Amino acid sequence: METNRTAGAEIVREAYDLITGPRQDSYSHPAEDYERTVAIYNAITGDEMSSEEAVLFMVCVKLSRLHHEISNCLSLPDNTRDAIGYLGCLNMIREQKKIKHHEWMEEVHGVS
Repeated sequence: METNRTAGAEIVREAYDLITGPRQDSYSHPAEDYERTVAIYNAITGDEMSSEEAVLFMVCVKLSRLHHEISNCLSLPDNTRDAIGYLGCLNMIREQKKIKHHEWMEEVHGVS
């Protein structure tokens, strides 16, 4: 009996498609989406949460749900896919900040 060594890994592609496809078209780049989100959160709570922290919070929500799912012998692939997607969003936000910082350095200091 032959096994597929990559079975289950397709969830990474599904997460990629979600965060780079129509969802991004609807909500904008994760950096912009989470800037809006934390602005609302910060205004309501008086706290200062960053975009990265907001995404990490969402990862925690998904990890909590995954723990519940595993503990109760459930199989709900959306939690795994969404956790992967949130980590992808986190990386996209960090890359966007790195690009903006590099552009700022070029503008201010003429560094390329």
